[in-house]
Amino acid sequence: MQYTVTTKQGNNYIVSDDSAWLWIEIERELGYTVSQAAEKMSQGSLDVITCMLYKAAKAAGHTKLPSQQAWVTNEFEHFEVVEESPKEN
Repeated sequence: MQYTVTTKQGNNYIVSDDSAWLWIEIERELGYTVSQAAEKMSQGSLDVITCMLYKAAKAAGHTKLPSQQAWVTNEFEHFEVVEESPKEN
């Protein structure tokens, strides 16, 4: 899935949760398997959502902040899920 992140500075960028390493980092940091993390995200867990977004943003070079807390406090404004339209036959 892809997400558009908007920062407090007015920047926008797209990140993806397709990386297996991203989910390994979430499991190591938060202790949730992929299934558990996805369930928590679907239930609106801001901790899991912002952890995933921060790690994806850092991996893509969109932030140099050292932690999820610093990123949420200083850069993160909001996000939206990028929805892809169904392919037409």
